[in-house]
Amino acid sequence: MKKKSLIIVAIILLITIIGFGVGLFIFYNMKSDLVYSEVYVEAGTSECDVSEFLKREEASAHFTDDSKFDPRVPGDYKLKIAWKMPIFGNVTNSTTLHVQDTIAPEVTLSEDTVEMYVNAQAPSAADLVESVNDVTNCTIDFAEKYDFTKDGEFDISIVVTDEAGNQTVCTVPCKVIADTTPPVINGVEPLQIAQGDAVSFKKNIEVTDDIDENPTLEVDSSEVNVDKRGVYNLTYIARDAAGNETKKTTTVKIVSAKIAEATEENVNALADEVLAEIIKDGMDQKSQAKAVFNWVVNNITYSESAGIDDLYSAAYKGMYYHVGDCTVKQKTAEVLLNRLGIKNMEIEKIRDTRGHYWLLIDIGEGWYHYDPNLQLDGTLIFYWHDADLWAYSNAHKNTHNYDPSKYPTIQ
Repeated sequence: MKKKSLIIVAIILLITIIGFGVGLFIFYNMKSDLVYSEVYVEAGTSECDVSEFLKREEASAHFTDDSKFDPRVPGDYKLKIAWKMPIFGNVTNSTTLHVQDTIAPEVTLSEDTVEMYVNAQAPSAADLVESVNDVTNCTIDFAEKYDFTKDGEFDISIVVTDEAGNQTVCTVPCKVIADTTPPVINGVEPLQIAQGDAVSFKKNIEVTDDIDENPTLEVDSSEVNVDKRGVYNLTYIARDAAGNETKKTTTVKIVSAKIAEATEENVNALADEVLAEIIKDGMDQKSQAKAVFNWVVNNITYSESAGIDDLYSAAYKGMYYHVGDCTVKQKTAEVLLNRLGIKNMEIEKIRDTRGHYWLLIDIGEGWYHYDPNLQLDGTLIFYWHDADLWAYSNAHKNTHNYDPSKYPTIQ
């Protein structure tokens, strides 16, 4: 009986051992059969889910709290995945995430070609790159050392390398030009300017260069005082793209505001030059008046400087200096219309905070308003009926309020 009991105990123990072994076998097989030991992703991946580490679906699987990684940053990350195993409860698997960077940078160059002068500042490799797209920081270098101090043509290779060692090589043609000839300044002559007048010192000045199509021109007028009579030095400085420089100095004579050259003969000669440009054969008087109107509006820059009441002095200022107030514009138009034989007369606004002058013209159809000034709102008053002018004036703070009793009937 005792022997039989021992046999039974032995059998039970054997079954237990076998069952435990089978259980361990099942446990380790199920555990090792769920999680990949290694996973590879490309750097820059926006998301990396736990499901990518599983050989089969397991809803309970999740990364442990101490499993930290960034799929955008290359590197090897040791991770742990926890999940619930039937019968055995919670288990943990280890895995390695390999974030790889195998893609070379995307590079956009800032220039299709490089053209420079021998003595110009040499570009760096980065100067020639507009943008780089890569998940890591990149370095930008020339493939070799280039000599930008000698004229010639060659290709520049730019190497962009990311942190993983991936490289993109871009090539751009380069032309180095030897230019030692300075630009030429033409048109520099002694100037005479009326005291207080605005002036463009660059008028009639031309700069040319044998290579550079757009050389720069600088004017040093620091010694000139347009408000004080005297003779001053004025210097013109031209530079080309290669840095070559030319200087020319002339004199500026500031004369009295009463312009001595404004004789009737000189003013009429200027007027005839203007009319020769703008009057075409076959024009009727209205078309001629419009051509004069357009010239005055487009060629005389408005200036708030003190006006000139004398007809020829004002017209001289308008046609010679191309600057002046409403009086200058009105009297310039008056002289031009007189040379064309177009009947006209001056009309004056009733003075309030400021005065204003314009003209009336009659080409055989009666008197009409003719104001060769661009109004503040951009309106042009050419050959206007009286009613239209009053409507405009009333709507714009009495810009053209005048005394009708002083003038003939206006259409």
